[in-house]
Amino acid sequence: MFAMKPERVREWVASEFPGDTFETHLNASLNSPQYSAPGSHTISSGDFGDSGRAAFIESLELDPDKQVGFMVTHTVYALTDRRLCIATTGGLRPRPKELLHAGPREGLTVHWYDGRAEAGNQFRHFVFVFADGAWRGDRTGIKILGRTPKANLAHRFIEALGPAAFEVR
Repeated sequence: MFAMKPERVREWVASEFPGDTFETHLNASLNSPQYSAPGSHTISSGDFGDSGRAAFIESLELDPDKQVGFMVTHTVYALTDRRLCIATTGGLRPRPKELLHAGPREGLTVHWYDGRAEAGNQFRHFVFVFADGAWRGDRTGIKILGRTPKANLAHRFIEALGPAAFEVR
């Protein structure tokens, strides 16, 4: 996980979606591996629950051709009053760059669960499914070396999603 100032995300939302009100954002973990197709493997030097997320995605029977940002590993999610936006990130001072996908909050479903802690690290895994069938799986760090990072917005992000967020048990 890396820190991205909310102001940078707010400015990006204002330029990309004038009229939308920025609510919150979620930084995905750097190099978060992406699921590609049934029976394939993720790109990662460790697991940290990514194989479990891949199996969960497969159980949802999502269309692999509608995966957002295949092989893109640096993303940020911006939630507005109207939509969820997924963008690439970059720069010396991290900021949103290229819009990968945006979809209305209506019809959005977000499945999430907390992976088990390994070596003091723990990730919250997400599967975002838009009304148009587009989807993306990702993760964000919620514990690093046993501590919750100050920049962690995972809990706030889930709360802001309201009834669109479903915890997987």
